[in-house]
Amino acid sequence: MIAALALFLSACDTAEEAAVAAPVELVALPAPRLLRRISIDLRGTLPSEADLDAVEADPERLREFAAEYLNSETSEDRLVSMLAERWHTVLDQYEVWYNDYGLEEFEADRFSHSVGEEPLRLISHVVAQDRPWSEVVTADYTMSNDLLATIWPVDYPEGKTGWQEARYTDGRPAAGVLATNGFYWRYVTNISNKSRGRVAAISRLLLCTDILGRPVEFKRNNTLDPEEAIKSEPGCVTCHATVDPIAASMFGFWWTIQYNPWEMQNYHPERERLGPALLDTEPGWYGTQTGGLVDMGWYISNDPRFDHCAAQSFAEQYWHRPSDLTDYETIDALWVDFEAQGTTPQRLILNVLETDQYRAGGLTKDATEATREREVTERLLTPNQQRLLLNELTGLDWRQLNYDALENDVYGYRVLAGGVDGYSVTSAQATPGLTWELVNKRFAEAAAEVLIDRDLGAEAPGVLTVSAEARPGEEAFDDQLRHLHWRLFAVRADDAWVAETGALWSAVYAIEGAESAWEGVVEAMLRDPSYVSY
Repeated sequence: MIAALALFLSACDTAEEAAVAAPVELVALPAPRLLRRISIDLRGTLPSEADLDAVEADPERLREFAAEYLNSETSEDRLVSMLAERWHTVLDQYEVWYNDYGLEEFEADRFSHSVGEEPLRLISHVVAQDRPWSEVVTADYTMSNDLLATIWPVDYPEGKTGWQEARYTDGRPAAGVLATNGFYWRYVTNISNKSRGRVAAISRLLLCTDILGRPVEFKRNNTLDPEEAIKSEPGCVTCHATVDPIAASMFGFWWTIQYNPWEMQNYHPERERLGPALLDTEPGWYGTQTGGLVDMGWYISNDPRFDHCAAQSFAEQYWHRPSDLTDYETIDALWVDFEAQGTTPQRLILNVLETDQYRAGGLTKDATEATREREVTERLLTPNQQRLLLNELTGLDWRQLNYDALENDVYGYRVLAGGVDGYSVTSAQATPGLTWELVNKRFAEAAAEVLIDRDLGAEAPGVLTVSAEARPGEEAFDDQLRHLHWRLFAVRADDAWVAETGALWSAVYAIEGAESAWEGVVEAMLRDPSYVSY
């Protein structure tokens, strides 16, 4: 029934829909600037000057480089951070914290990130290995690092470190992300909710269906007990007839004592029957009775909304905005190709990167106000992207008490820099703000200082290769500025910019010398709109 409905909807072509979905011309970014966007999105680094030269000469090589970047060493880490903006599983603190396991405070940041990243690492692993998308909800393994292996019941590969495939040893069924502690630690429940909130999260994340957004009407002055209303009030039954059978499948993760490490880290097979007893319904999936969590992944992976949601969610994340009816044809085409090619995610991602919405760097003059409000033609660097870029460029690793300054809000500035904390702030900042500017200013200052200390006068070539004795107007000096402009902005510098920047250098040099002059130039470039946006 669901499959037939999905096919019927995809075939609809009424005059009203055709009017809504009328294409709007988008002005594509120049190839080098687009390569910069692709590189930052896929691996969190800037493309090399050689790569920029290559696509400037031959823009047709963009997909080739995108495929290369998608399979780079840093692509999994970058995808995890991108997924965290949607899945919201990475929190600074959970109901159980690092000290409940006897860990030291210097391990606190790694502990919280390890917990929250577990389900995201599984998804990114499926992408990196280009395995069928269904494995996200059917895998018989999870991803664990050496820290989680010391505190959770997982069979971690001997002699390994870092994130590896591992298997739980507590009897939980094979259900991919639906069998990960990281998911349930983020989406907790209680005696009144009975895992229904978890169902809403699954529906939003895996089916792109917002159960909590459904319109519901209630009779005035209804005095029914809530449990009775769920069974008899039409406004309640509409949702609960679907939600409760799914929730009944999740009681192996029912904790009789909250804030308890043993309770929360383990699956409890003996509690599976509590779901049907407490909810007065058997496990099911949209009208079909199931065996519970053991086969929920199979039902989800065979639901047409699951693959369609993959196309929609990847598009939305790389477009940096929600989709709407104007995107219907584009997302539908992505979905059709995704299923035709065996639901391998890398092809889907590469196809998203070729959409007009992703490649847009501007709009035509006749674009409507609605289009101008919807399309995101310039994206702000997220805190994670800023951290990765500055670390790769300069070696800056800004930490306080071993907390990464751009990846948390305990001793860091993630939300102030426009990021997502997974709980209170659930979408990244889209436009510059006061705290965003202040954090970026301080980071640019620190990164410039680290870069100049490392590169100026060093024997080994780095980002900066010029001598401290070089002066504005000299070939070596001006060439250095042009190389920096090309590398940082993916735009060729013109003579006017070189002259203006040389004047800035000279002004600082007259006061504090060559080292401070170069710091001032680099800091200004790292705060330039062409750098902090992409």
